[in-house]
Amino acid sequence: MDVGEGILLKPKKPFEPTTLAEVAGCLKYAGQPKTLEDMDLALRQGVLEQWHDRR
Repeated sequence: MDVGEGILLKPKKPFEPTTLAEVAGCLKYAGQPKTLEDMDLALRQGVLEQWHDRR
């Protein structure tokens, strides 16, 4: 297949279809569940840290 000056990447073997319920169990977490506010704060802090590191 001619792709000009680019490359063509194709998956070796496609993944079998899954649902969130089937894969969410691999995301282990011990502790109190985080609130949406906790997650928003963590995201905000991460963005600020990345922005600060780039200056």
